[in-house]
Amino acid sequence: MEKKWQKKWEEARLFESEPREDQDKYFVNSPYPYMNGYLHLGHAFTYLRADMVSRYQRMKNKNVLFPFAFHCTGTPIVAAAQRVKEGEKGQINALKQMGLSKTLIKTFSRPEEWTKYFPDKAIEDLKKFGTSVDWRRSFITTSLNPPYDGFIRWQFNKLLAGEYLIKGTFPVVWCPKRETVVGDHDRLSGEGETPQEYTLLKFKGEDHFLVAATLRPETVFGQTNLWVDGDGTYIKAKVGDEIWVMSQKMPFKLKLQGHKVKELGKIQGRDLIGQKYMAPQIGNEIIVLPSKFCDASIGSGIVTSVPSDSPDDYQGLVDLQNSSSDCEKWGLDYELVTSIQPIAILDSGEMGTLPAPKLCKELGIKNQTQRKKLEQAKQDLYMHSFNHGIMLDSTEYVAGKPVEEAREIVKDKLIEEGKAVIYYELTGPVESRWLADCVVKIVDNQWFLEYGSEEWTKTTEKALEAMELYPSKARSQFEYVLQWLKNWACVREKGLGTKLPWDDNWVIESLSDSTIYMAYYTVAHYLKDLNEKQLKESLFDAIFGDGNTKLAAEESGVKQAEIIRWRNEFNYWYPYDLRVSGKDLIQNHLSFSLYNHTAMFGEDKWPRGFAVNGWVLVEGEKMSKSKGNFFTLKELTSKYGADVVRFTLCNAGEGLDDPNWEISFAETAGKKLKNWLSFVKKNKGKGRTTTHPIDTWFREIMASIAHQANAASERLKFRTSTRLLFFELPQYFKWYIQRAGEPHVEILKEYISIVNRGIAPIVPHTAEEAWSLSGEEDFILNQPFPEGHKPDLNLITGEDLVKQTLEDTRAILSIAGIDNPEEIVFIVAPEWKWNAVHTAGELADSRGQVKLAQLISGVMPTIPSESKKLGADFLKKWVLKDIPSLGPDWQSKYAQQVDEAEILSASVDFFTNIFNCKITVVNADQAKSSMASKTNQSSPLRPAIFVS
Repeated sequence: MEKKWQKKWEEARLFESEPREDQDKYFVNSPYPYMNGYLHLGHAFTYLRADMVSRYQRMKNKNVLFPFAFHCTGTPIVAAAQRVKEGEKGQINALKQMGLSKTLIKTFSRPEEWTKYFPDKAIEDLKKFGTSVDWRRSFITTSLNPPYDGFIRWQFNKLLAGEYLIKGTFPVVWCPKRETVVGDHDRLSGEGETPQEYTLLKFKGEDHFLVAATLRPETVFGQTNLWVDGDGTYIKAKVGDEIWVMSQKMPFKLKLQGHKVKELGKIQGRDLIGQKYMAPQIGNEIIVLPSKFCDASIGSGIVTSVPSDSPDDYQGLVDLQNSSSDCEKWGLDYELVTSIQPIAILDSGEMGTLPAPKLCKELGIKNQTQRKKLEQAKQDLYMHSFNHGIMLDSTEYVAGKPVEEAREIVKDKLIEEGKAVIYYELTGPVESRWLADCVVKIVDNQWFLEYGSEEWTKTTEKALEAMELYPSKARSQFEYVLQWLKNWACVREKGLGTKLPWDDNWVIESLSDSTIYMAYYTVAHYLKDLNEKQLKESLFDAIFGDGNTKLAAEESGVKQAEIIRWRNEFNYWYPYDLRVSGKDLIQNHLSFSLYNHTAMFGEDKWPRGFAVNGWVLVEGEKMSKSKGNFFTLKELTSKYGADVVRFTLCNAGEGLDDPNWEISFAETAGKKLKNWLSFVKKNKGKGRTTTHPIDTWFREIMASIAHQANAASERLKFRTSTRLLFFELPQYFKWYIQRAGEPHVEILKEYISIVNRGIAPIVPHTAEEAWSLSGEEDFILNQPFPEGHKPDLNLITGEDLVKQTLEDTRAILSIAGIDNPEEIVFIVAPEWKWNAVHTAGELADSRGQVKLAQLISGVMPTIPSESKKLGADFLKKWVLKDIPSLGPDWQSKYAQQVDEAEILSASVDFFTNIFNCKITVVNADQAKSSMASKTNQSSPLRPAIFVS
């Protein structure tokens, strides 16, 4: 089935996109994969999201472009080819495990073979996966593709002319084993990690300094103590003319960062505990204390403590203050330790002036071992303080200033006074392909993209502000990155890629030749036919800017009319509307891309949207070849089929949470899809032609579900959309059949159509097959996605009342052990209870909560005198029991009163058929006195039920 529809799509050239001036365009893309192996499950998730967007937007009548390409820049392919050439067993076995023959593996000693073989296989796998890609526009990077090579050379000449490139001395990720700069593709782990600037504070002792690195120099005003690892070993070293105490790894790092360092000996952490050192800025001595979170092998191994604004520091202090035995163990004065209190230094708005203690209490943090919660608190507080914090009056020369501004002022002052220096650490661990732990090195005469430029950053922040982000909570992460991102080493000495136009000793590295290639997609299928002599600067100026088309034609030999057509196509498609990527690329590729777009293009060509997702897990664990849970796209589609893989990945997650591939879901998904096809085939043309009162309700349900699914899809929440249409709507359909006995022929047809069109972006092969089985013509992809409308709540509420009453009645009969009742009486709530609920809705806060005292004072005067006592009990029950069980949006359900007696009376025949007894519906004030105990139990939309 899947091959059949893939063939039909290809024959119809369904995904070959051309400009149409009478139709709105939608350009979606995703980062191209690196071509040193097959595509895996992680790739598949991100590319599926892009494909679902592509298909959804087509069904919204957009002219969609979804292109794809392949990244070959850098040293990994060259290094792997060299290992094959040398007969290295590990590399050869890796290729064998991919299914390559011995003969084929021999050819992989040439880097060019990698750039041919794996892109071809990726295209094959993605076609089998059902992606709606315009493959005419695909390409590879590096000088092996002259047109793209020319495009990147043009880009860098423009960046140089615009003064976005500088040459100087800057920090880079460095492999000490190979003594080389390490790009993302040169890493076994730590992709995306970068050098991060710290302020290294110096704490003066009698004859030496303790040094502690901080990202928040503005918090020095709140220092209360220092933390060390009491069980750790430190190094005493001469740095310049001073003696510093630091971690054992730090001397080597300092040397790489331009310091003259001579190691003098070791000192134990326990020997530092209880000593006092002069803290920079505050001019007071502070004590050294032991900590469980401080590690002598990380950073300087010493931490300055600011318990007012650091969850770790606060909890560390609380733990020590709660343990006199620990103080005794380390020879500390317990009274002195317990006297230490957090010092307020900034106002964090809603988090107050002592945010760390507040957050620790809110998150239920009890001790330092709760690392996950502490990390969450740390990240939440760091971002919040950075964006909203204002320094208090006690912070002297930065009083009243935003944290963002105060940070730089304090840092500069401390450095100027000799109380601190700049120091760099990586944002996370990085292991190079040469099995070495990477560090930060300051290098000379290196070319950098000046991402640290204040002016360039402001322009890029403007671009970000105008963008749509999915999910929206990713915005704070982008804002944070733009604030700390510094200059980026954009060239390397080795590897595949494009040579720097003015200095061919350098090769442009992999994160720098992949920032604006989305623009290249718009004309890639035209440029691939040009030779190197035609790839003039003037040609790229004319296509991607406002360059002279006549000059471009003269210099390139391309007809002017063609150049104008290519420019028009670029202007039609650009800017792109959405780029779908993993969240790990926020800190580099996505932010780099945004910077480069603002440098290369006018505002009308800046990106419109980013969508980011988490890392794919398998059964809750990270993918790993050693764990045996690493899957390629090829093997999964071969085992399950494309739609099952798509369905399972779609179900795996949405938003920033890490999606989880569940094998159990994949094992059953195929049956679910086959059952749907069987249902469609079996029910074609079926149904009654006469009307039934329930028909109107089910039409409204279908419209409501479609409306919700469409809204979810607009926000890229395709899991939500699929669950609504493929799981929730069929449950309503079952109820509809239970109520009506048989569906109406037109409603059944509409139901099948809505489900088919709704699942088309997710499981396109199944949807096309079901569409065809329904007797419909044309591709389902050319049909509109179901939009629906907001429902008539009265209609929905009325049927919910019937359904809830049925469930409650069955529960009562089951508990009472009654199999054959003689009569069932439904007693609907009196008017005053509805009035009480309406008043509660008006008094409810944003979370749907109601204050009982306020409700009682507002409602009791309106309750009939004979019902006062019952009224107080009802209000208490409603606030304390009913509202929590109904959820935060309960007000909408009770916003408009429905005639419960009329609705239930109209359904008497339905209840009679089910329970085979007499059914009576009465209002509470009409109920017999013998039913009094039951009558009092009635609530709006939950009638009391009396059984005899």
